[in-house]
Amino acid sequence: MFSRLVTLIKAFFNSIMGKMEDPTMMLEQTYEDLQSNLIQVRQAVAQAIATEKQLEQQLKKNQEQAATWQNRATLAVQQKNDDLARQALQRKQQYTQAIHDLETQLKQQRELTTNLRNKLQDLENEVQKAYTKKQVLIARDKAAQATVKAGEILSKTTASGAMSVMEKMEAKVSEREAKAAALHEMGSDNLDTKFKTWEGQADIEAELAALKGEPAPSTKLIVEEKEPVLIEVQDAETVEAPKQAQAENEG
Repeated sequence: MFSRLVTLIKAFFNSIMGKMEDPTMMLEQTYEDLQSNLIQVRQAVAQAIATEKQLEQQLKKNQEQAATWQNRATLAVQQKNDDLARQALQRKQQYTQAIHDLETQLKQQRELTTNLRNKLQDLENEVQKAYTKKQVLIARDKAAQATVKAGEILSKTTASGAMSVMEKMEAKVSEREAKAAALHEMGSDNLDTKFKTWEGQADIEAELAALKGEPAPSTKLIVEEKEPVLIEVQDAETVEAPKQAQAENEG
């Protein structure tokens, strides 16, 4: 029982290892990994673009706020309120610093997005090439497997062996045909055969008479319980006389 279990476990692991080494499965797995990487890079590019858009929106808002506080400072000066003007200018400076920081960050983000987009394009090209190569290699692997299988079949099958079997079967068929013919001959109609024999003899007698220049003899077939007898009748009166004598005796 334990030995059988060990054998089953070994067979299971051999099957797994065989599948792991299978070119088709390895190619499909490699292509799936590339596709997974491509999806992740696309997600990273999308996130980079979204971050870039957010920075642009923040920069625009800060620029608007800086302009607003600049206008307010100008209005305060017009109203001869220097203290309020100073406060407006301080707020403007805050937005101006934020604008500077956002512009720097946006520049870096745009460079990052451009870099990711280029890498994404390269990866898409690689994935397309990998797909084409995968299809070609799988087709070649299938063709190789078919060739190997055909070779294995041919190595186990020889034309001479097939012909030997054919010859043996031909001999058996001939033997059966001979038996069938013998059984048919044994079961044929014996009376029909005798009639055919008589007809052949009558034709021979007629041909013989023709060769001799004599009139063809008249022949009749007398069928008894056992065998038909072929006799020649040269004169009809020699046959009728016994019949008449028999009739007179009976009378």
